[in-house]
Amino acid sequence: MSTSFRAMWLWLAFLLTLLGSAIIFDLYFEYARTSTSEQDKLSTQARVIAENMEYQLRSTRLVLENVRGEAVGWQGAAGVRVGTSHLKALVNAMPGIRFVGVVDARGILRISNLTQFVGRDFSLRDYFQSVRQHPDAGVLYVSRPFKSAAGIYVLNVTRMISGPHGEFAGVVTASLDPEYFKTLMSSVSYAQDMWTALAHGDGTLFLMAPGRDSLHGMNLAQPGSFFSRHRDGGQSVSVLTGTVYSTKEQRMMAQRTIRPDALRMDQPLVVAVSRDLDAIFQPWRRTALMQGGLFGVFAALSVFALYIFQRRHRGLERLAAEARELVEHFSVALDHMPTYIYMKNRQRRYVYANRATLELFGCTAEELRGSLDSRFFPAETVAQIHAIDTRVLDHAEDTTEEVVAQGENGTRRVYWEIKTPIYEDAGKTRVWGLCGISTDITEREALKSRLEEQAHQDYLTGLYNRRYFIEQGQVELARAQRYGSALSMLMLDIDHFKAINDTHGHKAGDIVLQKFSEVMRETLRTIDIVGRIGGEEFAILLPETEMTKAAEVAERLREKVATTAVVLEAGLPLHFTISIGVAMLQGKDANIDILFNQSDRALYQAKNSGRNKVCVA
Repeated sequence: MSTSFRAMWLWLAFLLTLLGSAIIFDLYFEYARTSTSEQDKLSTQARVIAENMEYQLRSTRLVLENVRGEAVGWQGAAGVRVGTSHLKALVNAMPGIRFVGVVDARGILRISNLTQFVGRDFSLRDYFQSVRQHPDAGVLYVSRPFKSAAGIYVLNVTRMISGPHGEFAGVVTASLDPEYFKTLMSSVSYAQDMWTALAHGDGTLFLMAPGRDSLHGMNLAQPGSFFSRHRDGGQSVSVLTGTVYSTKEQRMMAQRTIRPDALRMDQPLVVAVSRDLDAIFQPWRRTALMQGGLFGVFAALSVFALYIFQRRHRGLERLAAEARELVEHFSVALDHMPTYIYMKNRQRRYVYANRATLELFGCTAEELRGSLDSRFFPAETVAQIHAIDTRVLDHAEDTTEEVVAQGENGTRRVYWEIKTPIYEDAGKTRVWGLCGISTDITEREALKSRLEEQAHQDYLTGLYNRRYFIEQGQVELARAQRYGSALSMLMLDIDHFKAINDTHGHKAGDIVLQKFSEVMRETLRTIDIVGRIGGEEFAILLPETEMTKAAEVAERLREKVATTAVVLEAGLPLHFTISIGVAMLQGKDANIDILFNQSDRALYQAKNSGRNKVCVA
């Protein structure tokens, strides 16, 4: 075989290696992007559930503290009647709680919203024994999931009742409503293969959504299980892939431990959000098979064409024509690659670009040849590209970098670039130029930004969630105190919201919440800060607004809601009303919690005095 023929085989091997490397690099980074994107989404959804769970646990703890403080006065038949009425009102106001009861030191249920169980002996229940064996009035006890006396699989949250000398005198306990949490867990689902789960800190499975009741109560704390790996890892958040112990499925799972320091929980809860691995990577596998098949066909055709060409020993003109045809085939293949592929010489001037790159630059191959990066990119981007090219051309490095390009019209694009040196000789002693492969990743970046935005929003109404509302409220409060400007807060609650859910269903309740949020956005100013605090309760911060003006805004909003109707699926209009409490920032020492408490007391006054009212603190 002549030297020229040998050189052709080397050149073909180089081109095939370059193309194969481009495909492998593209598939590798696409796989990593798919995995990272899914991990981010699952982690975000797990955080949303965990934050809602933490809010529910905080609310339940406040309920238990209230009951524990009031229970001392519930003596005798009259006291029991008062206590029973009080507990029923609390449960009606808390959609996530089914049962609240006061159990004496012997384990006998004395007062409860479910009066049919009063007088029963609950001394053998785990939630009673845990407190009696390890009494601590400051601890929030979280029981293992169990079947309640009503035959429903529940989980209890319990506080100890102290006697006159701090001794154990009984417990006040609440059962969390599994249906409420199933609705919450189902609401974050964005794919058919997705499921969410909630487990006790000892590994006992409490809930799954979509429901798999046969698995409730399963012990997940097995060697090598996702739960054990998460627990033993010592991190509050983990994302794992492999076989799920409970379902034997191959999945990706994000787990998050719920154990806020402020609650002093004796046992944590663990929320899990997962997706099927086959479903996650199915699009990537199709792309890999297609690109691999195209590369195999192209490689086979290229090798066969060169073999036939050399075997026939044709003249130099035919040899040149066949070589050009081979390069054209290679160029066509590169033109069909969904990435930007190009070559530069040592002077950093373009000598080749595939069709995708030419379309990006808006020029022909002839117009591109000999051009510098300054023709297509702004100065700051050119400086970044120049620094990368220097490493490749002067130091013979393979590089992978993220490059940001700002267009003349203000658009911002982000590219993931892979560059490798091209050598003049087989010994790789002299660098002739470089080959670059760039992929537009502007959209995986936009997705990341959207996920961060979703972490600040309430999943149903699109308003700020409680955590982000408080953060923004603290900023606005600090500004008002710094400049001595007025700041008012409205606390709002939809009247008889539980009755709406019970009569028309939770879907109708969701529509009412969304309609109310729409009315607030239409009525309020753009500078006003609106948040969903929980359930049917909302809060509004009114910057630079005195008490009188705030009361006017509240009354206008109350009237607007009272005249607004929600159309149900059956076509029937549904009217609803709201109660509003108004408070204003007073003094330099006031804080966001004081505003919350004052407006909440005013709201309580509005609801107790007949609802559909505005009351001022």
